[in-house]
Amino acid sequence: MLKRDFIMVQIEELGKVIAQIIFNRNSNDGARKNPELIQSVYTFLKLDNDFLNTPIDGIRTYLDGDDSCGLQRMELASKTLLEESFLLPEAQGKKLRARAKELLEYIQRNDTTFSLERVALLEEINNY
Repeated sequence: MLKRDFIMVQIEELGKVIAQIIFNRNSNDGARKNPELIQSVYTFLKLDNDFLNTPIDGIRTYLDGDDSCGLQRMELASKTLLEESFLLPEAQGKKLRARAKELLEYIQRNDTTFSLERVALLEEINNY
């Protein structure tokens, strides 16, 4: 139980980093810090560029680790991909947005909770 609580606190802290990335995107000064923050999220999740080409079930299995919190980590990864897509040229950004959408749709199908935030993110991706 303590281990799961610790993991959930870590996930919450990563969520705060992503919130800072989103805030920075809308700020002239903060946007310069986003690449470093984005990399810190990927590093913490132990993800590299290979995960862009990994089947989604493989990503979930990897992120589940020994605590079965893969869906939560996957959601953080998808939000990070989306934010990273705004920093890249259009062709590369489009690829990252497509992968973020794929991850979010997987989470929507497999998570036991409904999330208006995920629905809004999917709509944002579709409208981009």
